Amino acid sequence: MKRIWDLCAFEWLRVLKKPQNYLFMFAMPLLFTFLFGSLLSGYSPKPMVAWVDEDHSFLSARYEKDMQKNPLFQLKKVSPAQAKQWFREKKVSGLIMVDKGFQKQLLEGNKPKVTFQHGPEFSGAMAIKQALNHGVDQMHIIATAALQGERPQSPDDWQSLYRRIDHDVRASAQKVRVEAIFKHKNQLEMDNTSARAAGFSIMFVMIEMISVTGALLEAKRSGVWYRIMATPSSRFQILAGYFLSFFLIGWVQFAVLMLSSSLLFGVHWGNPAALMAFVSAVLLAVVGLGLFIAGFVKTTEQQAALGNLIVVSTSMLGGVYWPLDVVPNIMQKIAQFVPQKWAMDGFTELIARGGSLADIAMPAAVLLGFAALFIIVGMSRMKYE
Repeated sequence: MKRIWDLCAFEWLRVLKKPQNYLFMFAMPLLFTFLFGSLLSGYSPKPMVAWVDEDHSFLSARYEKDMQKNPLFQLKKVSPAQAKQWFREKKVSGLIMVDKGFQKQLLEGNKPKVTFQHGPEFSGAMAIKQALNHGVDQMHIIATAALQGERPQSPDDWQSLYRRIDHDVRASAQKVRVEAIFKHKNQLEMDNTSARAAGFSIMFVMIEMISVTGALLEAKRSGVWYRIMATPSSRFQILAGYFLSFFLIGWVQFAVLMLSSSLLFGVHWGNPAALMAFVSAVLLAVVGLGLFIAGFVKTTEQQAALGNLIVVSTSMLGGVYWPLDVVPNIMQKIAQFVPQKWAMDGFTELIARGGSLADIAMPAAVLLGFAALFIIVGMSRMKYE
């Protein structure tokens, strides 16, 4: 056992004496979490759209009021000339024009035409079109009900009835309550910062493990490997010493990142016992991947180039940079075969749902399967001469 710990301590000193390792182990993942998580959390710029009302009626004003409340865009009411100028100068993303006769068409039982102009590059155009059409459809129904609900005593009586019906419709919609169920009362949601903290911790731990597992290749190149093989240490002790050092380095990196993200960004990582078990499963898979790659290359340069390419590409597939819900189905299916996807599933269960050991059993088992596959293949290709 002493030889295992001696070799482990030797690797620790080798890693700690390089200042650049601290940058990649701790500073970079926290910076990426800050940039992709805290700064961009909840940030979704609303496109500015010019609004021109040429009808100047009760219903056109109600229509504008409804569209002002839409969270997808913001309106700026301007004159027709100014709207066209802003649109030409690209000060606004689009131009909405309510033509004269809007109210008359609605009161006659027809759906009025609303003009929406936008450039071909405006990606939010479809969502605005749907909002405009939905608004017109709803006003058409309410206006019809207001006119037919009771015989008006004066030409403006339908407006009062329209307001009452519109109020009742909105009030009934607000009675629908959406409630999320969580296993832990302190857990509210897997916000962007928490997701990115987990994702970038995984990715940078993987990058660091690719680097440190390259120690086996560096030891062979420098002759250290052959001197170690000449000692009374068995192959098991040598490999166990290296493996233990890689595993502990990964654990220290993960622990510092979890503590830092908790203090800096308020990330709650969940059940401590389940978290320790799951991080250990993640690290076994990560160290196994590093040994797997080391078994197929000959130099540390090849290990770094191939390893970083694999880590970054699979991190994109596995939901480190963005949620898998936003990618096509084919990418979601491919993600089932990368360890980052299962690591993110486990951390989501812990962070967002307050899961226990039983709740992370499936992703942990898959990660251990990855670890076994990577380690067996990597060690089988290791040359011991």
